[in-house]
Amino acid sequence: NSSIHRPMKYYPVSCNIDYFVPYIPPRCRKTRYEHKRETIRVSVRSVSSSDAPVAFRLSDYSHVSNKTTGVRHYAGKLYIKRRGYRDGSWYVDIPPSDLHFGPDVSYLTEERTRDACVSSCKDAARHYLLIDGVVWELTGEPRYVVNTFGLGHNHGGTGLFVDHWYNDNIPNSNYFSALDGSRAVAYANEVAERRGDTNDVGRFHEMIEVVLPQCVKIKPMKEHGTGCPIINAFNDIANSSSSASEAGILALAFAISNFTK
Repeated sequence: NSSIHRPMKYYPVSCNIDYFVPYIPPRCRKTRYEHKRETIRVSVRSVSSSDAPVAFRLSDYSHVSNKTTGVRHYAGKLYIKRRGYRDGSWYVDIPPSDLHFGPDVSYLTEERTRDACVSSCKDAARHYLLIDGVVWELTGEPRYVVNTFGLGHNHGGTGLFVDHWYNDNIPNSNYFSALDGSRAVAYANEVAERRGDTNDVGRFHEMIEVVLPQCVKIKPMKEHGTGCPIINAFNDIANSSSSASEAGILALAFAISNFTK
C-alpha cells in the first residue's frame, strides 16, 4: 500500500462526553460522584483515493440504473461511503464536519469515567476513514445472500441480495462469496422454483464486481452456522406445500404443536 510511504494525515472530530468523578466531601466517609461534561477531540485518518483503491463495485438490486457503490480497501480493511440526510435529501455523502462521537447519555451511570468515554470515542473514530475529504465507514466483505419471505407460491417471494455480514437466522447454504455470483443466481432460481415463487424465477442477476480478488476471503460453509431451526422448518413447509394456503395451515399446525402447552 502506497500510504505507508507518506505521513498519515488526521482530521479532528469533536466529541461531547459526560462522566462522573468520585470524591469524598470533608468530614464524610461515603463517596459522592460529580457529574462532568466536556468536549474532547479525537482523530480520524485521512487518505487519498490512490491509497484506498476500489476493491468491489456493487450495483443496485433492480439493475435498472448504472449507479454503483464502491467498497474501498485500506490497511487490510474495507470501507463504504457513509451517507445520510443533508440539505433536504437522503443518502447523500456527508462531510467530515457532520461526524460526532460520544457515549449514549441515556446509559450514564456513576461507573462511567473520563477514561472510558475517551476510549469509546477513539474506538468510534477507528470505524471511519476520510478518502479525498469524504466520510467512509468500516464495512464487512460484500457477499450474496438468498432470502425468502412469506409462505411461498408468490406469497412473499424469494430474493437475492448483497450483504456485508452474516445473519444467524439464515443458513450458510444461502450465502455466497463475491466470486460466486453465478452460483448465487442459480441457487436463488432453484429456491424460487422449489417454493413456487414463479414471479421471481429468472429475475436474479449478479450485483458484485470484484476489482481486487485478493480481498475476497469469506468461506460461508466453514465460517457460518446452519441458521435458525424454526425458520428452517417454516421454509421446509413452504417448499413441500402445493399452495400458500396449504403452507399457512401446515405452518399454523407446526406452531401449535411446538409452541403451545
